[in-house]
Amino acid sequence: HLTLWKEGVYHRDVSPGNLMWYWQDGKRIGVLNDYDLSSLADDTGSRGNECIGTIPFMAIDLLSATGQRGEVKHLYRHDL
Repeated sequence: HLTLWKEGVYHRDVSPGNLMWYWQDGKRIGVLNDYDLSSLADDTGSRGNECIGTIPFMAIDLLSATGQRGEVKHLYRHDL
């Protein structure tokens, strides 16, 4: 997730249902899937009052009135 974020890909729906894992050489490897709600950092499309994500896992400031008006910048911590 951090690597994608640094490259400008915002997942916007990190939750247990969107995580998979497998074993390789005795190590557990995690995979983040379901990019239907993702966006790119340089996307100029509307992000105003869209409620994107799995509600119980969303950051409270994105669910606030200012967040719903698009007045809160989407930060890395909002996806965690």
